[in-house]
Amino acid sequence: MFRKLKVDNFKSLVNFSIDFSPMSVIIGNNATGKSSVLQAIDFLCSSVKEDFGIMLERRGWSADNIKSKLINSNKIHFESNILLYSDEGDLSYDWKMVLSIYTGKNEVSLLSESLVCNGEELLVYQKGKDGRIKDEYKDINILPRALVIHSSVLRMLNRDEKLDFRIKRFVDFLEKSASFEMLSPNEMRLSSRGVKKSIGMSGKNLPSFIKQMTSEQKKSFMNKLTFLLGDRISGVDAKTQGKPGWTQIDSVEKYKNKEIHVSSKEMSDGMLRLLAFVAISEIKESNATMLLDEVENGVNTNYAEQLLELLGKMYEERGHQLILTTHSTVFMDYIPPENIVYLYRDDDGYTKSVQLFEREQMKEQLDYMYPGEILLNMSQMELLDKLLAYREEG
Repeated sequence: MFRKLKVDNFKSLVNFSIDFSPMSVIIGNNATGKSSVLQAIDFLCSSVKEDFGIMLERRGWSADNIKSKLINSNKIHFESNILLYSDEGDLSYDWKMVLSIYTGKNEVSLLSESLVCNGEELLVYQKGKDGRIKDEYKDINILPRALVIHSSVLRMLNRDEKLDFRIKRFVDFLEKSASFEMLSPNEMRLSSRGVKKSIGMSGKNLPSFIKQMTSEQKKSFMNKLTFLLGDRISGVDAKTQGKPGWTQIDSVEKYKNKEIHVSSKEMSDGMLRLLAFVAISEIKESNATMLLDEVENGVNTNYAEQLLELLGKMYEERGHQLILTTHSTVFMDYIPPENIVYLYRDDDGYTKSVQLFEREQMKEQLDYMYPGEILLNMSQMELLDKLLAYREEG
């Protein structure tokens, strides 16, 4: 799991640092950088699967869109500490990347990268110099200095038996990690086809994912849906309609002696998002980081407690790390205070993070109020005044 992330010059994240727990909930006003944090993590994870240019295209960004407009620099720095578990013991990785932004060419390339595990250097690369990679049988494999790299060096490695198991384990974690911060009910309403291991970043593969679930997964899926919504929904499946192979979601609603079939085209945004959340919990991968943005969107607050309990069980049972954002003070009431990270922007416009309820004055209020209640009863100015006071004391 990600334990720490440092970012410099990515959107509003300038000289930014944040700590994570197995389930971290990021809160803060609009435009404070919550989504940018999720995007930065997805950018890192995706760099072992595809080129930077493909990532930009997938999100509709240009190279200029990702660097901060708050400082004058064409370099983006990422540093992360990631903890993974193995039969050989805990593996603590320090991973650094520096990217160069070429606005005129709309291009992003790698300037340097390093990977250290438990104090031992496994990979080091700097543009214009020979890079070095640790493998199982040689001390060092050499990367030619003439390479121009448009992804993480890790994407280029041949993961055969010669590669050090610690590098394999690290890349596997990044590849399994997934972002769902662009979930779109409109995408979920469309037909999809093929066998899918995940619902996709936007949820567009939700019908195909539901269709290919095993009987055990479908049983678990329905149990969780009943836990969320009660027994009103008696069945959810995906049926082929129109062109061969194209599927749409079909749910069965039960009312006294009537059963009504509702297709995904007729479902509400909230219902589709709830189906997506439950489906995510059925993804077979384990020990990965999952990203969710504004979980409350379209979801009735009556489901807040059950939904967060469901998500909490997902990271406990599958070993996933969950990093999510919310604006809802109702949702915050069901989140352990120690899991809440508050973001704000300082006078220079830089995003800052703080473990809000580690502060003594805030912690005292938990004796008689829930986290969401505390924030609901404080003005933004009052909260910022407290944060500034804490910084001066520190």
